[in-house]
Amino acid sequence: MPIEITVPRLGWSMEEGVFAGWLKAEGDAVSIGEPVFALESEKVTMEVEALDNGILHIAADAPAADSTVIVGQRLGYILQNGEAPPATEQPRFASPRARSTARELGIDIASVQPREGAKRIIEADVLQAKQPKPRTTLARRMEESFRAPHFYLHADANVEILARLRHQHRPAAYNDFLIKAIAIALVRHPRVNAYWEDGAIVPRSTQHIALAAQIGDTLYTPVIANPAEKSLGQIARDRLQALEQLKDFANASATLSNLGPFGVDRFEAILNPPQSIIVAVGKIARRPVVEGDLVVARLTMPISLSVDHRVVDGVPAAQFLQTLVAILESPESTYTEWE
Repeated sequence: MPIEITVPRLGWSMEEGVFAGWLKAEGDAVSIGEPVFALESEKVTMEVEALDNGILHIAADAPAADSTVIVGQRLGYILQNGEAPPATEQPRFASPRARSTARELGIDIASVQPREGAKRIIEADVLQAKQPKPRTTLARRMEESFRAPHFYLHADANVEILARLRHQHRPAAYNDFLIKAIAIALVRHPRVNAYWEDGAIVPRSTQHIALAAQIGDTLYTPVIANPAEKSLGQIARDRLQALEQLKDFANASATLSNLGPFGVDRFEAILNPPQSIIVAVGKIARRPVVEGDLVVARLTMPISLSVDHRVVDGVPAAQFLQTLVAILESPESTYTEWE
């Protein structure tokens, strides 16, 4: 069976690189450990070695030297003597985890479609191809959410300092800062870290945070476990892994829903039962702010907090939101570590 040669990930944050050229020619024999092609990332140029013995076949759609390539993109094949290359060579960019899962499930990766607008296949696409997820769970949660008495709180956080800090800690995303800030606020306000079950308030001992993510037609809420004590780097790695695996479990304390990247100015999110709060974040933009007698432009982040009134009253909810805003506005002492 032809063995695919794909673009490897040279670092955890790498999503694309530059194909520096083949070190072997079409039809050459290659051995395990022998350099086959060169790949450049932002930090390193690496000669990528063969993982199998065989004959090199360069794919018809293989990139030219100095072309940008995506992690998981197919470059060619290693064939055995007398073996013919695949008859069709439609490009299928897939993550290593997606390819591994496809092999375990007996799914042809060429038959898997990436989610709408995506450039490569991830593990969730493979799992959906095996057994498409219905929307019944989401619909049930929505119905349960609307049966709970809600109230909403709103605030704007001045994120001038946070924006500079985020620039220093790239490739951290704003969601990484928000995930940690929400978890810390839950630690400081344990009355908010609870849920309603069988007519009683049940406290939580963990501060797991779910991240609302739309993949194709399905809304997922993958969870980052206990981010309050983790570094930004670890949260970013956990977030990427959670979005890759899309393992949704119910014991998160709160959900973050961020529609700012889609140009949404502000909105109120629907609760994700059995959680008692959900944090909705809008677009970060320069807005007029009154400071003394002056009106100045400041970079602000609109935040809405949806609350289950059976669990949390107005004052503790307001105190939680006040703490969250304070963390985002004075982030230096909170976000001190990257790695």
